[in-house]
Amino acid sequence: MKRNTVIPALFIGCTLILSGCGQRNYVKTDLPATSAAASGESMSAATEAPEPVKIENPDNQAQQKETGKNTSAPGITAALHTYKDGNVSIQYPAVSGMEDGAMEEKINTLLKSNALEILKAYSVNSEKDNLSLTAKVNSVDRKRVTVVYTGLFSGAGAAHPINVFFTNTVDMSLAKDIRLTDYADPNLLAEYIRSDGCQLYDASPELTEALIPYFDQTRLETYAKMFQKADFPMEAPSSGHTPAFPESFSYEDHGTIIVSIPVPHSLGDFALIKYTPETK
Repeated sequence: MKRNTVIPALFIGCTLILSGCGQRNYVKTDLPATSAAASGESMSAATEAPEPVKIENPDNQAQQKETGKNTSAPGITAALHTYKDGNVSIQYPAVSGMEDGAMEEKINTLLKSNALEILKAYSVNSEKDNLSLTAKVNSVDRKRVTVVYTGLFSGAGAAHPINVFFTNTVDMSLAKDIRLTDYADPNLLAEYIRSDGCQLYDASPELTEALIPYFDQTRLETYAKMFQKADFPMEAPSSGHTPAFPESFSYEDHGTIIVSIPVPHSLGDFALIKYTPETK
């Protein structure tokens, strides 16, 4: 069942109230204050952080804390590395402990490659622009690794920074990206977003009040097409065509699917939708 017709005055009022304020889905990541050149440091090529941070499966960590026992899968871990180049800082994970060394290398190459796709998508100039991304390994086990990226991009001369959000889920047995279409129907998801039962993830009541009317302004076909192309891998390049960075990203967390949707900057640049079996 679709929601009632949008009252334009309400939407405009909510938008003006929220513009520039602290919406919950805004990413609070500090951008570098100055470039490497301005601070007197030299950086002619991209570098890697020397000390990666080891990440265990979050679920296993919680179980271990409760029981006092190590319940993690033997040897399967992930560590965060950092790609740095001028004003660019991008965290990305690398898995370790797999029995198949060649497969492990393929997975890590894919994870890093996808994380750095943002550089091409935003045409980032590492000396003039600012980009800071933090990676969170949402889960890692023998089946898959799921990573959530958040951060800020500020282009040279831009009026304001852009909130960045994207995800990457990789099948550990195939070294292959897992997409939204692998576990959800784009058409049904589009209908859900336009329904009264649509639930937002990590959004304040004020932001929710402004976002729901905005969703009604977008056609079902537009959402369905967006979800069909959500997540990595990006489309293969063709003659005269440059693959576009996906507009929507998703990940699954204990049976709940979290999906991102682009929205105006005044509403946070992106919104997260909570899609569970109970609401499908």
